[in-house]
Parts: sequence; structure tokens; C-alpha cells
Amino acid sequence: MDSSVFKDLSQSEFMDFGPALIAQLGKLQGQFIRGDDVLLPLCRILADSSGAESVMILSRRLLASDEMPADVTCWCRDSMRYITLWRQVKDWPLLDGQRGAHQWQRFVVWPIEGLDVNIFFYRPGKGWLSFLTSYQTFIADSISGMLLQQSQDWQQSRNAQIIKSIDTQMYQSIVSNSEDMIVVASRQKGMAPVIMYANAAATAISQYPRSQLIGKSIELFFGDQDDKALELLEAIELRLEFTGELVCSTATGEKVILHTHLIALNEQYEDGSLFTLVGRDITEQKLMQNTMARTQKMQAMGQLVGGVAHDFNNILGVLKGNLELMELKGKDESIARYLATALKACQRGTDLTRRLLQFSRQEQFSAQPVQVNEVLQSLEELLEKSLTTQVSLNIQPQPSMRDICVDRGDLEDALINLVLNAKDAMHGEGQITIVTGEQYLSGYLPGVGNTVSTDNRDYVWVSVIDQGGGIPDNLLDKIFEPFFTTKDKSKGTGLGLSMVYGFVKRSNGYMSIMRTGADGTEIRLWFPAIKPVERQIERQHSPLEYPKVAHPIKVLIVDDEPDLLEVLCDYCQMMGMEVLAYTDPLLVKEQFKDGIDNIDLIISDLLMPGGINGYELVTDLSVHRTIPVLLISGYVGDVGISSREDLPFQVLQKPFDIRAFVRGLEEIGIEFVQGELR
Repeated sequence: MDSSVFKDLSQSEFMDFGPALIAQLGKLQGQFIRGDDVLLPLCRILADSSGAESVMILSRRLLASDEMPADVTCWCRDSMRYITLWRQVKDWPLLDGQRGAHQWQRFVVWPIEGLDVNIFFYRPGKGWLSFLTSYQTFIADSISGMLLQQSQDWQQSRNAQIIKSIDTQMYQSIVSNSEDMIVVASRQKGMAPVIMYANAAATAISQYPRSQLIGKSIELFFGDQDDKALELLEAIELRLEFTGELVCSTATGEKVILHTHLIALNEQYEDGSLFTLVGRDITEQKLMQNTMARTQKMQAMGQLVGGVAHDFNNILGVLKGNLELMELKGKDESIARYLATALKACQRGTDLTRRLLQFSRQEQFSAQPVQVNEVLQSLEELLEKSLTTQVSLNIQPQPSMRDICVDRGDLEDALINLVLNAKDAMHGEGQITIVTGEQYLSGYLPGVGNTVSTDNRDYVWVSVIDQGGGIPDNLLDKIFEPFFTTKDKSKGTGLGLSMVYGFVKRSNGYMSIMRTGADGTEIRLWFPAIKPVERQIERQHSPLEYPKVAHPIKVLIVDDEPDLLEVLCDYCQMMGMEVLAYTDPLLVKEQFKDGIDNIDLIISDLLMPGGINGYELVTDLSVHRTIPVLLISGYVGDVGISSREDLPFQVLQKPFDIRAFVRGLEEIGIEFVQGELR
């Protein structure tokens, strides 16, 4: 073979393949003469030369077959392409008088002249068609002897047997290693469908060994025959396809949700019809969808609770403010106890709204000094109502403990989580004990198998102790991991302890298993103790003695609630301030658009209707000069700020009394002197 035939290839990107192709085809001819099978190597050489993803050699008479015949020779860079290639190749249109290489869809097709043979190049390199058109006669002469044997007696070639073997092995590998459950069953007339084959995934999902599946009825998977299972069995009887979600019963009694697809096969086994059932385990996916739906529902509920709490806080603010003003301005001691009772009821309403906001998580509480025993005392009634009548709660607080600096709402959530977990561990019967205390730690954290080093300091701890069966040793390292749970999938998400652990870590504390066994488990939370001076001591005033401002102040007050605005005005006037009051934030923005030079203090509600909130209003007003600002609100809400800590202004929680109002003003720099309120 002479390489000079490729001398005119200078315009083709395949020029460099000329000498190599000559050498490879020459070597292949030698192997052919020795009697070797050369068609599959020829496919590989042509694929490498053309840059094609696949090359297929076949007799044109085979194109009428629906399934790929064993007589086809094919080489693919991607083995999965082999499975789908025939569906495209068999649609090649044989046109009268069609000769020579040509483009068809993503193929370059080369009908070999003088032979009943086509070579299909799937997605060859650019320029291959031009190269092949110019030199197809030369290349055909080189390979026609190899193709002649296939054209004359293809069925007898060993290559067909090799391809058939590869084909069988490939499908066996795909089915055996599939993560989807694949079951082949046979059904004879009047009898239940019997399982003939089950892949590894079928045994893993059902938890039945293969020996207990083969020969058993397919109804083994669907013990609870709901409407969908009956629909599947009817489809089997009528040899119809079926697609749907079914609940599968496993060997251990668990329920697994399968997305199933039933396919009726054309083959027969003895006197029975065959079908394949493919099932994908979507239990975790469904659980996540349900969890997301519950989360969205809770978010919607939180939005509703937040809005109601905001309005309720305004009502409480008006009630509390007017009752305080009556107490301050009235001198009749005979009604003092009635006012005190009414104010106490208002405070209970205040505590209720704050709990609602904590529940909805609309209120982002920051870390602050907290007394653990006080938190437990406030939670005791709620915890007792969360338990069954067969579970008792025993709280053993250590007296005179120091404070800790945590998010109170997160601490309450953590304690509730631990108590509910303890109840589940005892299967709803027994006693839960909560103990508090203090301890100096140095070295390793106390507890089972702990290797965590602690900071050397005093810690306040709280333990939740149950009377359950304990935690197995092999699970101790996993219980704080997200989504790990030993409960049934329908009863828990595995997020409870991981969320508690995350809160403790954020609070610079530790969490440990102090003991676990047949007599129960003790889980302990450790928090750094803080010095007494770190806790803010509330400033107390005599009921009739309140401070007045140290120097004249002109205050701008904005609140869309007229009654609450009136209370704020009375507060400020009694303290000696000059007051400008507005209910419309847009009117304020328009009136003070040129500046607020004559204003010394701004007090504004945070959430107001009308297209502008308090945060946006005071930001616009204070752009000209720095001025003390006090925002008041029941919760942050949707003001473009994720949490209260991110607001650049002081925020006073509604509803508040005059003492809290004075403290809020002091924190933004307003100075007071002691004096009697008029």
C-alpha cells in the first residue's frame, strides 16, 4: 500500500492519519490472512482515525430488524451508547441509486460499493466526510476482503458470538448493579404472580434474602393491599403497563414507598406470561417533602402568629400605658390595688405574646444573661402538659446559681427537645428528672467516652435524666448527627439532638452523655457561668417618682396606632419633653424632607402601613445629621433586616412600661434627673 495516495490531504485535518491508517490496515490484513477475526479491531481503527464516538459495520439486510441482531459489529467509546445506537441506525433510509459516503443525521454513512455492507460513523470529526469521499475507493480496496466474509456468511462468524456475549453480560451487569428494585415474575392463568428473579436492590429494599423471594408471590411486597396495590395486581392480570407509588412491606415490618413501573414482556415461561416490576425507593424523598411541607406550614403559621402578636402588643401597650398613667396621676389609694391587678394581667398578656413570637421564631432573641432555674420554672407547666399521664416530671434545681449568657428561646427549645426525647426513650412511661448545678471544669469533658478538652472555668449545667433502656454503644458517636434517628421514619426526622448540639456550641458550651444503660440515660448541657455584674440589674423607681430630662428636648413621635401614640406623648410630656406626634410616616417624610435641624430625638414604630416602615423612615430622616433614634415594635418582621441585631438603631420591645421606656432612652444617650412627675 503506497502512502503517496494521501499526498493531496493538505486541506484535511485527517492528513496526519494517512500513514498511520496505511500501517494499521496493512497489519490487520496480515491478521485476516492468518484467520483471525478482524471486524471488531477494524471498527476500533476506523473510530480512532475518524474521531467517531461509535463505528458500526453491518449488512444492509439487517436494518429491518427491530432489535439489534447479533450479526452486527460495533465499537463504542461509551458502552451505554451501544444500547441506544441501534434505534437510530435502523431508521437509515435506503434510497435508490444512493452511492458513496454521505451525511445522515449525526452519522457519516458509507455504503461499500459492490458489497451489501454499510459502515456507520457516529459523530465523526469535522472533515471526515470530505476525506472519506475522496479516498473511499482506496480504503474500500484495503478492507473489502475482510468485509466479504461478513457479507457472505455473517451468522457463522465468531465475532457475532462475542458481541452476543458482550450484550448479555452488559444487560446482566446493569440489572444486577441497579439501585432500583428489579423483579421478574411469571403469572399463570388463575394463579398469583410468582417471583422468578430478584436483583440485589430488591433484597436490600425488602430486607428478604433472595432465597425467600424466589418462588414466592409478588403479593409478599404488598401485604397491605390498598387501592394502588390492587390496581397493580389488576394490571398484571390484564397484561397492562402500570406506573405509580406503592407502599411496600419489608421483612422487618417497616413501610417503604416505591415508585414502581410494571412492564409486560413478550416472552413466555412455560404456560405463564412474564412481566418486570421496577421499583425505586423514594421513602427519604417523601419524608423530606413532608418535612418541607410541615416547615412551610409552620412558617405560614409563624407569619400569622407574628401579625396577631403585633396587633395584640399594640392593644396591651395602650392598656398598660393608660393604667400606668392612672397610677401616676391619680392620688386615690383606694383604687391602687385594682390598678395593680390590672397591670399584672397586662404583664401576663405580655409574657404570652412573647412566647408566641418565640414559637413562631419571628422574634430573634440575642444572647443575654439568663437564670437556668427561672427558665425551668417558667417551662414546668408547659413540659408537664407535653408528657402523658404515665410520665412524671421531677425538677431538682440547685439554689443560688450563677447566670449563663444564651438565647433564652433556644434554651427553652433545647430543654423541650430533651424532655420529649426522654419520654420517647421510656415509651411513654416512667419519670423524667431535670437537675441543675455548677462545676469547675478543666481537662476532658465529663461523660461517656469523651475526648473533648474544655476551657478551664466554672460552668452551669442542666441534666435531663430518663428511665429508658439506654443508648447502644455503637450509636453513641452518631446521636448528635443531623437526620440520625432510631425512631420509625414516620415519627422522627433525626434533627432534634443535632439542633440542641448546635445551640450549645453557639453558646460556647458542651453537651455530653453522662451515663447510659439499662436504668436510663443522662444528657447534660454545660454553659459558661458569668459574673453577677454581667447581668443587667433593672433600675427601679418609686411608683410616683420618675426622672425628667436633664435639658430641653424636642421629640418626634411616629406611630400608626393613635391610642398608643397618645400614651407615648403623655410619657414624654411628663418627662419634660416638647412633642411632635404623627400617625402617617409618609406625611413625616414629606414634611421633614429638607432636614430635621429642630428635632433632638426620634421615636418611631417599626412596622407601619403606607409603603414605608419605621426603619426606612428614620434612616431617611437621620441622613442629614446624627440624631438619637428609638424604634418600638412587637417583632422585626419584613423590613429588609434579618434580625434585630442587624438594625443600626435601638429597638424597644412592645408592650413596655414607663420604666423600660426610660431605660431605652438612656441607652441612646438621653440624660435624666430625678424628679416627681406631674
